Amino acid sequence: MSPVLRPLGRAVRRGFTLIELLMVVTIILLLAGVFLSIRPGNGGGLPAAQKMLGSTLQSVRAMALMNRGSFASNVTYNGRYRLLILKDENDPENHLRQFCIAIGSAVPPTGVDPATITDTVHTNYLWYAPEAASILPPNIFFIPPLADSSPVSAITAPPQDNGAAGSWSGLGRRSVLPPIGDNPRSGLPDMATSPPTMRFEPINQPRSLSAAPHSSGRTWYYVELQPSGATNHLGKVVLVVAAGIARVQSSGKVAIDCDNRNQFAALSVRPNGSVSYTSDPDELEPASSTLYK
Repeated sequence: MSPVLRPLGRAVRRGFTLIELLMVVTIILLLAGVFLSIRPGNGGGLPAAQKMLGSTLQSVRAMALMNRGSFASNVTYNGRYRLLILKDENDPENHLRQFCIAIGSAVPPTGVDPATITDTVHTNYLWYAPEAASILPPNIFFIPPLADSSPVSAITAPPQDNGAAGSWSGLGRRSVLPPIGDNPRSGLPDMATSPPTMRFEPINQPRSLSAAPHSSGRTWYYVELQPSGATNHLGKVVLVVAAGIARVQSSGKVAIDCDNRNQFAALSVRPNGSVSYTSDPDELEPASSTLYK
């Protein structure tokens, strides 16, 4: 007798509907926005800018502690390790957004004591960029120090709480770049006064600042670390970044408009070269801030 064949129950298979998939994607984007501060089109915004500058500073510090010198010789004399931030109002795309690392050290001719070469523009003081230049996320800008009067008119302060026109007076949210502790100079291509600036072109072949292409290179703000990893500034270093809009003026130079008092963030470089972060508006106010004291 043949076995009785029982009809199999229909296997129910159900896939995701389009609406369900869209809901999942939406939830993922919302969570990413909350926890990672990712916004469409801004490349990560202020938190990303902080991390980019902070990690670059830590790379500079690591190079200093490793005593990394020109030509990868691992021997430096009067070595200087810098984070550079571009100051070029004629370059709307990169002004106050592009940054790179610069390393300089004395490479003396035979028979010359390298300790005698302390001038950073000396023909035997060579500079190079170990990595290609990077750029901050879209619409995020480095805010120069008040000590530099040249770009103040080109950077608009955000409106006050009462709606009045913005003013940097009392607002606090500007970078602090004190002068360098040694080898002070009075002018380019390497100026160690406040804020320190230098002429430099990001090339990976060591060249003197007094020679091309550095001599005709663009101007950069800089933070300098000593071979010990500590800062070489006479005071606290604070780098401030903000969300803003770049516009080209009738002169052809770029201006930066900051329209929100809360869209600022900062990095504080401690004396030992380590970095701390803040985006708290109260910590950026000069009256209560430990960053500016």
